[in-house]
Amino acid sequence: MTTDGSSSPSTSLIARALGGLTRGVVRFPLATVMVSLAVAVVATVLASSRMEFKTSRLDLLNPQSGYNRLWIEYIEDFGDEDDVVVVVEGDDAEQVVPVLREIAVALSAEPQHFHAILHEIDLSAIRRKGLYYLSEPQLAELARMTEGVEPLVRGDWSALQLSAMLEEAAQQPRADPSLDRLVTSLSAAIADEPQYRSPWPAMPVEATPIDTPSGEAPEYLLSNGGRLGFVLLRLVDKGDQLDRGTTAIAALRRHLDLVRVRHREVRVGLTGLPVMENDEMSESQRSSIKAGVLSLFGVACLFIAAFGGLRHPLLTIGALLVGLAWTLGYITLGVGHLNILSVSFGVILIGLGIDFGIHYVARYLQKRRIGRDSATALVETAMSVGPGVLTGGVTTALAFFASGLTPFTGVAELGVIAGGGILLCLLATLVVLPALIQLVDASRRGGTIAEPISIDGALIPSVRFPRAVLLGGAIATVALSVGMTRLWYDHNLLNLQSENLESVRWERKLLGESDHSVWYALSVAHSRDELLARKEAFERLPSVERTEDLVSHLPAMNPSKQRTIASIAERLAVLPERPRQLGVDAPQMLGEQLEAIERQLGARDPLAERLFQLRADLRALPDELCRQRLLRLQQQAAGDLLNQLHVVHAMADPHPPSVHDLPESLVTRFVGRDGGQLLKIYARGNVWDMDQLETFVKQVRSVDPRATGKPLQTYEASRQMQASYVHAAIYSLIAVLIVLVIDFRRWSLVLLALLPVAAAVVQMFGLMGWLGMPLNPANMIVLPLILGIGIDDGVHLVHDFRRRDGQSGVSRSTATAVLVTSLTTMVGFGSLMISPHQGLQSLGRVLTIGVSCCLINSLVILPAVLSWIGGDDDPPAEEEAHDTPDAKTSVRRQDTTTNRDDRPSDQPVPGDRRRSRTY
Repeated sequence: MTTDGSSSPSTSLIARALGGLTRGVVRFPLATVMVSLAVAVVATVLASSRMEFKTSRLDLLNPQSGYNRLWIEYIEDFGDEDDVVVVVEGDDAEQVVPVLREIAVALSAEPQHFHAILHEIDLSAIRRKGLYYLSEPQLAELARMTEGVEPLVRGDWSALQLSAMLEEAAQQPRADPSLDRLVTSLSAAIADEPQYRSPWPAMPVEATPIDTPSGEAPEYLLSNGGRLGFVLLRLVDKGDQLDRGTTAIAALRRHLDLVRVRHREVRVGLTGLPVMENDEMSESQRSSIKAGVLSLFGVACLFIAAFGGLRHPLLTIGALLVGLAWTLGYITLGVGHLNILSVSFGVILIGLGIDFGIHYVARYLQKRRIGRDSATALVETAMSVGPGVLTGGVTTALAFFASGLTPFTGVAELGVIAGGGILLCLLATLVVLPALIQLVDASRRGGTIAEPISIDGALIPSVRFPRAVLLGGAIATVALSVGMTRLWYDHNLLNLQSENLESVRWERKLLGESDHSVWYALSVAHSRDELLARKEAFERLPSVERTEDLVSHLPAMNPSKQRTIASIAERLAVLPERPRQLGVDAPQMLGEQLEAIERQLGARDPLAERLFQLRADLRALPDELCRQRLLRLQQQAAGDLLNQLHVVHAMADPHPPSVHDLPESLVTRFVGRDGGQLLKIYARGNVWDMDQLETFVKQVRSVDPRATGKPLQTYEASRQMQASYVHAAIYSLIAVLIVLVIDFRRWSLVLLALLPVAAAVVQMFGLMGWLGMPLNPANMIVLPLILGIGIDDGVHLVHDFRRRDGQSGVSRSTATAVLVTSLTTMVGFGSLMISPHQGLQSLGRVLTIGVSCCLINSLVILPAVLSWIGGDDDPPAEEEAHDTPDAKTSVRRQDTTTNRDDRPSDQPVPGDRRRSRTY
């Protein structure tokens, strides 16, 4: 012990090394600060010019995992592109379609940003080959019909006179409906009905393959009865993902804003995975910056309030900013980019990095208050709290670095970034902070030293009544732990997004009101037969709503069909544009023909009665009027037949349909570079729900084990992320144990240091269960985080316990530092709760709860345990410490009441009046 009554700092190798480092720093403080700032500037410039931002969730996954390799194979064949979806909602198709056209035209004018724009399906090329969609019996019937009209093609139209048509119909068997059609047509013409009744059979022609209405007009992408319309497009890849997404999506939104102004009668929205991922990254960046600024401000205010001055808190924050700048350079050189998870590294480092400076400044101010000059106080501070700060920093960093061992790339990268950042902030505390303090304080001899807040009174119950405190703590922990039975894991990534994001709102709308969700599984086949077999198997699955492909809409190659279609095309190669003017037969002659057919049918035939009535109608009309109506019918029938023949000829291209007959923007979405044929499988129900997604994934893989796609990736990533967080926590615990064993060399001390965080984890999860707060992919990172955060308090308290030779209670400087570091950490992470991003909000809430539990356990439970075991007779391996590094002999313990400034600064919190023993 020293004359001031405090325990002497450790004379271990680490303490001596830190003391030597600090002596060098305080000897050349200006040079140290200038070099540190120069490195910080270089690191910042390097980061601003070379650091990338990866927005895709694919960047969070391990490229070596099996399902990710399948996705990479798909990308190599089909390209790393997802559709951006523009949604137009109106009252009907008449409102929606013009807006779709306008948007498509505007976007097509910017090929530097957009390509593969699809809002309509032009089937004109495929309709020219429409006869291939007929069955062979239908095609044979059509071939027979065209054979029968060969005289007409050669110019002989006499067969279309009514008398010739009646004669031919009378020769057909009664089962043939041609006579019935002709009688119906004649009856309508004689009665002068306004609607023409064709005597010809309907052509067996399906003019509209791929499930579209007939006609030559393009088919638009519509849903909900035409009330929803879609424009699909893809972003031009310019290499840098964030720039590509941000620039192109910003241009797209400008176009859509103009459309909204011109068409207020419709609602225009934007969604799709590229937009959602870009929005998520941008939202995360903005939220992280706001949270970082807020946390830095909050930490500074709390630091100033706790230590009663401006100078040293501001110097500590300055050192922290230098450490953050160094970290930017480390990220740029070591990782090269930030992702959706690691973009929050700044808030993490602000919340944790300030802790080292708080412990350092708390002890430094204590040394100054007992009369040390700045240089001596800095060296003694480095040797006394330096080992604890170093141990706390290394264990926290190792807790993060251990996350780098997990297979989930997003978690691993965050662990590597945060771990390296913690070490750099620790280095800034041990090097830059003492240099700054020496520069400022060396010329302030005899100045006022700030007095930190005192929490002595709050700690007295833990020291005086340790058993009661421990019993109450145990009861409270058990009660809270019951809440863990209510804890659940929310896999739904939509629940992590900001509710204000347009892309998220429209995705929810599409999930609920249409079948055009941007999420679907993908199966790649390499032959038509393989794809058709899979399609049939997929559509039998209960979890599958529908499938999409191109192959099933293209007929298989059939040489027999090709020959028949070629003969039809040749037969109809020369068709007149208009029918010839036909002569009309005398009404009397037609009546005689009808009478002959009536006798042939017999009186009991229903058609005979109709023929009798038709003859009566003919007789009732004046001869000239009857001739006019019959002539009009003949010309209409001739024109009708000629028109049908032109339709058949227009669809009689003998070349088989192929994908090249379809729009390129459609083909690129279904045909790979190597010829692979894509099949999209849409889930029934909400694929964002984990239970439904799991069922969907398992059933899809039962048909195609190599199926891929975003739903399958999300399923695997969510499982891997959840497992990675647990593994990261386990690895962190192992790394922390190794460091603590090396530092304390006694398992009893190791367990004491772990006690606050162990109890806090149980309490935190229990509270989450009671409060209905689920775990999710964003806040599960609390497992390794809380271990790295919580262990720091335990380490400092146990170091303080050893430094005071096992006396009960906690020294004022350590208690104040633990309180302030915990509060600053809570402020740092609590700032995330202002973020509109639900994932960051949940992370801030959970970490604030966890750190609060760590604080209570550190300042209430652990001091009670230390007071309870303070009489342990088993001494540690360390020798009695000395207060100054150059002390040669031990000094007897003096009455600490002789100096009011000494007691609260270096003595344990009063309360336990027993004689303390050496621990």
